[in-house]
Amino acid sequence: METTESREYFRVKVRLPIEFRTISYDEYLNLENIVKCGPARIADNITEVHLLMKETLSKDEREKGQIYAYVQMIDKKLDMIIDLLSKPKDDGMYIKKYIDVNISGSGIGFVSDVKLDVGEYVELKIVLPMPPYLKITSLCKVARSKGIEINGVANWEVGLKFEVIKEDGRDLLINYIFTKERESLGSRKRLTG
Repeated sequence: METTESREYFRVKVRLPIEFRTISYDEYLNLENIVKCGPARIADNITEVHLLMKETLSKDEREKGQIYAYVQMIDKKLDMIIDLLSKPKDDGMYIKKYIDVNISGSGIGFVSDVKLDVGEYVELKIVLPMPPYLKITSLCKVARSKGIEINGVANWEVGLKFEVIKEDGRDLLINYIFTKERESLGSRKRLTG
């Protein structure tokens, strides 16, 4: 029996800093050329730097002991403070998260506490946690949104399709995905020995 893969790109599950906001179709049209032709940006604000530091800390999981436990506890407290400080005050502001995502060169999926409806347009920024820590901006369309409950709180499983993304940014994203896949295969190979 022959099976075929219907996806255009590889997918990987990782934890990434993202920020997003819903936009109108008019905003989508206004931002389209800016996103396609604009320069790549380097992560530049304190939230992004904290999230990237967190990624670096989590890579060295061999480190055990009391110091590591304290760092994790402080990190959780900092996450709570950052979440409180970066809560949007109106619908026009970005929602910033450091969350588990399922990402490919064609789109991204994640669980959100913000309701996004199928067909809505979203401006999405992703910070790649590898030098030079570029922020990739894309314009997306909500392809999937399913209501779920987590610990008694309403959430949504969301799938966004990259409608507009600079090709250099897509290439960097795909390179990052392949790097994470190689790391995953290497660690599985070491575990199975």
